[in-house]
Amino acid sequence: MKQDQRICIWDNLKCFLMLSVVLGHFVNQYPDSSFMRSMSIIIYSYHMPLFIFVAGLLQKKWTKERPFRWDKPVYYIILGYLLKIFIYMVKVAFGQEAVFSLFTDTGIPWYMFAMAAYMVIAWGIRKWNPKICLVVSVVLALLAGYVVEIGSFLYLSRILVFFPFYYAGYLLDSETVLAFTRQKWVRAASVFVILVGLFVSFYWIDDIFSIIRMFTGRNAYALIRIPGCGWQHRLLCYAVTVVVSVALISLMPDKRLAPAEAVGKNTLQIYFWHRLVLYIMMFSGFSDAIRQNCGMFWIPVYLLIAVLLTFVLSLRCFGWPLQKVKELQMCIKNAM
Repeated sequence: MKQDQRICIWDNLKCFLMLSVVLGHFVNQYPDSSFMRSMSIIIYSYHMPLFIFVAGLLQKKWTKERPFRWDKPVYYIILGYLLKIFIYMVKVAFGQEAVFSLFTDTGIPWYMFAMAAYMVIAWGIRKWNPKICLVVSVVLALLAGYVVEIGSFLYLSRILVFFPFYYAGYLLDSETVLAFTRQKWVRAASVFVILVGLFVSFYWIDDIFSIIRMFTGRNAYALIRIPGCGWQHRLLCYAVTVVVSVALISLMPDKRLAPAEAVGKNTLQIYFWHRLVLYIMMFSGFSDAIRQNCGMFWIPVYLLIAVLLTFVLSLRCFGWPLQKVKELQMCIKNAM
């Protein structure tokens, strides 16, 4: 497979995942709708684990010729705190309950801090046996669910739960992943997996929706409304995520799609801004107005806005503030 085809596949996948992230946050606002619940559990079963896996997969390996750069995790931490501040300001502006905490958060800033942690951890264990490290990371994720206190403090629960996906991606390379996922039998099985997943998610949504709290990665087993919830449920969710993720990679087109390329290259800025826009839509009553005034078409209209928002936020102007933050960070680093 040619180099440009490999790049197109990952850009297309990152675009799909970014659309999934935005749609996931939009549909999660209306859990009273059966359709929205089905969409939520479908999206949450793969979107962040696969997004994080791809981040690890495309992360350049650290060597003597390419040493670890501390400015990268620091940049993510800076963006995380900026996002926390902006969310706090939006909530205050609309008279919503707003709490700012330095070391805990249940909202989307967790991803920024988790990415910083993943880079540091992967670098710190670079000389250890990678297979043992991967197994240990899975075991720690399974055990973390028994400690209610971990939760969102220092984003530990999500860091532990999703790290195996980042580390697996970091250990693999795109050629190996594509060599497996582009096989004909894998692609045929992937179609079956997607169809079965859609059927189960829509037909048995009331029976399986409780498991969504497991897919978020931040809830202890005791807080999940499943009798006897424990490590076996997390392991099952891991298996579902891996199977669905393989299916999505397998079926991802390898053709250059200009809109998808724009989104795929600018996922960080889309992630940074989209929740703020959604908060404004919700707190201003705009989202509810769509539901009240669009009748039976409110869901298509609402979801179309989410899709359009994803592409709008991929424009260069929305990346400019983040770029300036990075430039300021580098100026401070060089001056020290």
